[in-house]
Amino acid sequence: MEPVIEIAAIDNDQMLLEGMATWIAGVPDIRLVATAPSVADFLSQTVTARIVLLDLNLEDFTDPVDNVAALVHAGFTVIVITVVPDLSYILATTEAGAVAYVAKTSNLTNLADVVRAVARGDSPLTTEHAFWLGRDDRPDRPELTPREHEVLVAYGRGMTVDAVARRLGIAAGTVRTHLERAKQKYAEAGRPIRHRGQYGERIREDGLGRERLPGPGSNPPARTEEQGPLTA
Repeated sequence: MEPVIEIAAIDNDQMLLEGMATWIAGVPDIRLVATAPSVADFLSQTVTARIVLLDLNLEDFTDPVDNVAALVHAGFTVIVITVVPDLSYILATTEAGAVAYVAKTSNLTNLADVVRAVARGDSPLTTEHAFWLGRDDRPDRPELTPREHEVLVAYGRGMTVDAVARRLGIAAGTVRTHLERAKQKYAEAGRPIRHRGQYGERIREDGLGRERLPGPGSNPPARTEEQGPLTA
């Protein structure tokens, strides 16, 4: 008898979750043991499953790359599922550690095959995933130093210069210097940063920000009052 593969699902579509649970109940080797409408709710649970089906675009407007990174950091294996494919996020979530991508238009038998492959330790490439990875036409990215990368990501996510300095344990003036250097490198690459919001645009375009910023604790840093709103 094949061992039972336990999975969890994070999706705010309750009808989809109920339908998935009904379907999986008839699959002898796969069991849905936990569901949640958001990554935060999921991570607050004690879950035995290590494979997670994650909706790419949750209604709480959390960043898909951050969601994948948080789950991977917590030790879960992530399969991304979505209705509307977003090329930039499919590429970035793959780089963030998602092992597979399945369109919600795909049939459930295909999803089961992907789950089984992932359980074996494979990273199955579906037809849709291969198609979107093949369309990676993102522009060349400037070569940033590790510190420039950290500063750019933190500032691009909405933190103030002073908050970035405290987070990284450096002076505010040093933060400004790193931002200016990163800004210059982007200008030299033909992708100038002309206003505050474009720092966030660049980190999303280039799939940056998957790493946990230095700081106390073992979890990815939560947003605080020191941080402004995320850029659109």
